Amino acid sequence: MPTVGHPSALSPQLPMIELTVPDGWVAEPGGDALFRVTHGRGGDLAPQLTAYVHTSRDSTPDDLVDDLMSQAEGHDEGECDPTFEVELGERRWTGLNVSWVEGGEPVYLVHLLTAVGAGEVTQLVRLTGRIAGPDSESDYDAVQDAMETVRVTPAGGDSP
Repeated sequence: MPTVGHPSALSPQLPMIELTVPDGWVAEPGGDALFRVTHGRGGDLAPQLTAYVHTSRDSTPDDLVDDLMSQAEGHDEGECDPTFEVELGERRWTGLNVSWVEGGEPVYLVHLLTAVGAGEVTQLVRLTGRIAGPDSESDYDAVQDAMETVRVTPAGGDSP
């Protein structure tokens, strides 16, 4: 009978993901995310940043973008901007901005995705910023500034 475990070839150690957030932001339990940080004012409209890793043999950032676009378009007034490319921390990222209306308030999500090779699989790192409510414009700037500090180090410690 085979034994499975973590870490293994198909379930490797996760990469290290770090970013610098403004004063007043606090770490929250990650839930299904690796980590979650929220502006200290709290509440449903507080901006937040979350990091996820999707491990797959054959998924690409484009596949994940398609999934994220479908999720956004499933919301009331869901919209997706064209993807863009950006280099952050010596790593190329695919970016996607989406929005919808929730409870009468606009919600904006900024996704950044990058692929990290991990032996037999690829780890798709996704950093998502969520902005909603009356302070969206200033919150968007704070979220974008924090996202631009992202650093990803593969589990083996190699650079990008």
